Amino acid sequence: MLALIYFIILGVIAVGSALCVLLSKHPLYGALSLVVSMLSLAGIYGLLGSPFIGVVQIMVYAGAIIMLLTFVIMVLNAAKDSKTPMFDKVSLFVIPAALVLSGLVGFILVRAPLAFDAETVRGSVKITSETLFNVAQTGPGYFVLFEVIGLLLLSAMGAAVLMAKKRLGTNEEEK
Repeated sequence: MLALIYFIILGVIAVGSALCVLLSKHPLYGALSLVVSMLSLAGIYGLLGSPFIGVVQIMVYAGAIIMLLTFVIMVLNAAKDSKTPMFDKVSLFVIPAALVLSGLVGFILVRAPLAFDAETVRGSVKITSETLFNVAQTGPGYFVLFEVIGLLLLSAMGAAVLMAKKRLGTNEEEK
């Protein structure tokens, strides 16, 4: 029953922060909303019994890709913001969502036993890598998804650079 309550809370936070990504007027606030969404999805993966996918979600998406996205936003903005709003309508959801997420993490850390039980380990890095990157014809094909996501991110970065180049080449008088 407690897992269902956690799932509902994390699901509402994930959907709400995803809506905040769409409704945010400032791109940096959209990126922060995306971080909240990724963290709540990692919590859902943990509830579903996939702690490895949850940790990968945090490390890869909420860590590396959001940092790269924030860097691109800051470079493309080129310090043209004279005034960034301190709070907007999106922050009315993101701030309580971040507080609820941190409260859930604190509650779980206080209640969870921190002892390591060697019998609960179900896999290893070797088994995981053999499953994810099995290129045999009878394999699951996860490596194709890995490469498609890489190409998608590469094309998104190329499009961002082209858009920035177009914008940086214009004069202020032409606008």
